[in-house]
Amino acid sequence: MLYFANYSGDADSSIVRETWARLIDQALWRGGIAEACSVLKRVGANIYPGDGAILPLDTLCLHLEKAALERLNSGAEAVGDEDVARALLAACKGAIEPVLNTYDQLLSNGAILPSPALRLRLLRSVLVVLREWAMSTLAQRMNTSPVGASLILGAHSYDQTAAVSQGVRDKITSAANRYMTEVRRLALPQSQTEAVYLGFRELEESLISPYSFNRF
Repeated sequence: MLYFANYSGDADSSIVRETWARLIDQALWRGGIAEACSVLKRVGANIYPGDGAILPLDTLCLHLEKAALERLNSGAEAVGDEDVARALLAACKGAIEPVLNTYDQLLSNGAILPSPALRLRLLRSVLVVLREWAMSTLAQRMNTSPVGASLILGAHSYDQTAAVSQGVRDKITSAANRYMTEVRRLALPQSQTEAVYLGFRELEESLISPYSFNRF
């Protein structure tokens, strides 16, 4: 159905987006965020990368993050900080930058995200994505798994952490620094934002300091 919608001639891909919205809503009704994320992983990975229009990451991300916040706040479901971000990564077959760019796009648009609580929810997900980027890059260069890479990054070893390429480290540390500023701008009590702020700061420090490595 998604392939058919993609070739319907709809210039703004509204049919594809509506099809995805129905698919995600049905999954939310059946089994909450867990089921919706499972559907996204399964269906998304089968059609990624396509031409981009068939997997509208911005629509999917916003739909799921809003639903996650609503269900978490209402007590309807225990939703983890990593659930939506990891579903998007799985749908993109582990490709980090398309997912990170999606969060960037949403966070840069105040009209789309006027709610500080929703912005904080997305920033938590961004932290997950940046950590995954650091671990997966190190894992590739050290010929280990992402789990093994997380242990290396927490083991106070500058030489091993330096195996993360300079270009990737620069991108991650720059993004972490930028998002620390974004967290501080939120009109929310510090008690709600401090853990996220510290997460970005520790990630940045673990990649730039030879003596300040913190377990991800």
